[in-house]
Amino acid sequence: MKKIFPTLLIICLCINASAFAFEFKNPFSKKSKQTVEKMVETKQEWEEKAININLENRYAPQYEAPQDKDFKPKLAPQKRFVKYNMPPGTQEADFTKIKREKDIKSAGVTDSHFKYLAYAQYYYSPAYDQISSELYVQELGRGATRIRKVLNTTTLNAHRSPLISVGMEQLQNHMFQTLTIVDFSPDSKKLLVKEKVGSSTKGIFRNYVWVCFLDGENSGAVKFGNLNEEIKRRYKEKTGLALDNYRWDIKPLGFYNEDSDIVIVEAFVWDNNQKQIFLGVWGINCLNSTLKLISEQPTPLNISASGLVVKEFLP
Repeated sequence: MKKIFPTLLIICLCINASAFAFEFKNPFSKKSKQTVEKMVETKQEWEEKAININLENRYAPQYEAPQDKDFKPKLAPQKRFVKYNMPPGTQEADFTKIKREKDIKSAGVTDSHFKYLAYAQYYYSPAYDQISSELYVQELGRGATRIRKVLNTTTLNAHRSPLISVGMEQLQNHMFQTLTIVDFSPDSKKLLVKEKVGSSTKGIFRNYVWVCFLDGENSGAVKFGNLNEEIKRRYKEKTGLALDNYRWDIKPLGFYNEDSDIVIVEAFVWDNNQKQIFLGVWGINCLNSTLKLISEQPTPLNISASGLVVKEFLP
């Protein structure tokens, strides 16, 4: 017993020495309260505390994107004017787009003096498979440049009074009557328009030439149906056949460059074997409605191209 007591005393002294050497923390003991700095209440207090703050460690370098050797910046397309009636007489209404959209406008065409904007409006009735059309002409809006004048001209609030309206009177199955702008005259006083009439199941019935007079007291639209009658009469005399029994067409090319009062038109007919037969080059005088057969064979003539449209081009 006397030996055990000194041994226990030595063990206790060793434990106390170890406790002083190493600090043991109880993970379940309550955290000591930390002193919280008083929040600033005035601007002056904030400025006093902010004077000695070192901001060097707070600087964030500007982000720089990694360089790509193959990267090419995307540039905005450029808008420019191009001649509309080139080649002459080739513009046609897009029937596929009309039937898909059901109510669309054609491209806006402006004259060379930048006074007017002309466009056609197309309507499609799916129930009757019918296309009708109207033609509108309005004055150009304002703009710093000519292109801006055209782009600023909106058709939403335009005066809704068409110069020509076709196919709007009644509903007919599979019929189409479309108006296509051909060109402005060089003096910007006349607008040449083509009317196409036909059936989606039987093809073209007939075409007509229209001229819209835009300047002066006699402004309005004139339909030159006498050209169709003269071509039929001459074909009857020459062949003894009625032209209406065949599919035939007239194509206005534009205004004659040597006389802007003359409209140049080509005519064709297809026989039962779908062979195209040329019916001549014709001239119409817009002022007095007189007709002239210029040539019985295809003949290149100097046709003016005055109308302009805005198109986008990649830079």
